[in-house]
Amino acid sequence: MGDLTMDFLRLMLMAAMLLTSLQGQAAEAATAPAPTTHEVEFLRSADKACTDCHKEQSEGMHGKHGQATNPNNLAPVTCTNCHGQPAPQHREGVKDVMRFSDSFNNKQSTGTYPIAEQNGVCMSCHEPKPLREALWAHDVHATKLSCTSCHQLHLAKEPMVAIPEKSRIKLCVDCHSKQHQAKAGNQTASLGKEAP
Repeated sequence: MGDLTMDFLRLMLMAAMLLTSLQGQAAEAATAPAPTTHEVEFLRSADKACTDCHKEQSEGMHGKHGQATNPNNLAPVTCTNCHGQPAPQHREGVKDVMRFSDSFNNKQSTGTYPIAEQNGVCMSCHEPKPLREALWAHDVHATKLSCTSCHQLHLAKEPMVAIPEKSRIKLCVDCHSKQHQAKAGNQTASLGKEAP
């Protein structure tokens, strides 16, 4: 055999030995246990910074939202999911987090955001179609009232859930009666004014 053939055979033998060695190492690695990873677990509530000052919420959110998973990040719902991140000047009263109002009873807190922005927070998780299917009033009132005009979210049992039909009708009548009374009062007041 020539030198060239002998060199070729040696090269092939070395390649076969290297391949066998690599296959053995791969088999050992596959049977070796995977290194354990440490899972970080938070010891303090994500809402602690909020509840340190907002003592009335110190037990956290109750009811459906208290056990809910945020569909946007698949984590439990926290204060900042709905109210946003507070600025360093938050304690001085800076308008930096979402403040919800009861627009039905004209209960506007200082620094309340427009109804569309308030409802936009709710709609970031709640889809309009299921709300519409649950009750037609969601569509009718969505641009005129804040969701918090009817829904109270921090309570253990939200009053609007599973409300009987008779009580639901009474809410409609009560609300629209107040609207008509206010409108009549405004008309009477404007009639009582003298023309210039």
